[in-house]
Amino acid sequence: MNIEEKDILKAISKEGANIREIEDSIRTLKRLTRKESTNDLYKIKQEVVKVEKASKQSRLDEFLRGGIEQHIIQPIKSKIPELEEKAKKSFGQNLEQTLKKEGFELKGHYPTLKVMFYTFKVDLDINNVEVWYGPEQEKLDAPELIPKVIVQKLKKVHAQITQRKFSEKNYLSNLHKAYILTVSSNGGKRGDAAPIIEVLSNLAFLIQTRQFKVDPVKEHYRGYGRVFFSYDLYRLKRRRIENLELNLVTATRAYTRSRTGFLWIPSNEKGDGSYISHIKFREV
Repeated sequence: MNIEEKDILKAISKEGANIREIEDSIRTLKRLTRKESTNDLYKIKQEVVKVEKASKQSRLDEFLRGGIEQHIIQPIKSKIPELEEKAKKSFGQNLEQTLKKEGFELKGHYPTLKVMFYTFKVDLDINNVEVWYGPEQEKLDAPELIPKVIVQKLKKVHAQITQRKFSEKNYLSNLHKAYILTVSSNGGKRGDAAPIIEVLSNLAFLIQTRQFKVDPVKEHYRGYGRVFFSYDLYRLKRRRIENLELNLVTATRAYTRSRTGFLWIPSNEKGDGSYISHIKFREV
């Protein structure tokens, strides 16, 4: 067999694969559009792209390619805007009802929805929703657009954030120690403002168990990141230790340009909050 024959067989095989892909996608599209389910919108868009790509790559004549475009692709594309509107409405209603059963209240408008101090960024094109802490501050998860799954993820992460053991007295003491360490390492003095993210780094070490401090390996480390720190500063009502009072310094625009310069802290469970760049303990 010479090279020309091999090329011919290869081209025939490739063309057969393209045609089979076109046939499979057309059958799938007919089935999905017959149901007109908003849950299938993402699949419909995927199949349309597959048909268009396979059709362009095929060696079908212009008549057949034009027929596929005119009689299959375009009619389906014309339905997509209506399906998108139905999908937004259906998803929002189902999510709201599912959240309500678990004691959560949904607010906002597509594509940005809010629950307490969490933000949902909904994307129908990729069939998922990004779950953020605060106004898109810390990304927590990105589940599919299935209300039940989203609410389960939210319940889990909300419990992880809010149901940790918390002693205000011990926490304030450790926070003050972390503040002193930060000020000292920066060559400052007590009463100076300390960068909040540097305080977090020192605090994360101070709250480790004795086991970690004796044997500091990954298995013994107790994670403590920005979300936990933010929520703990929010729920910390005790602000005085001896003759000192904790103060949170609002971030100026210069400090909000980078995540290293600030931390968002909620002020209530409605999702309001402030951007904080420094903390300090001042005498009262």
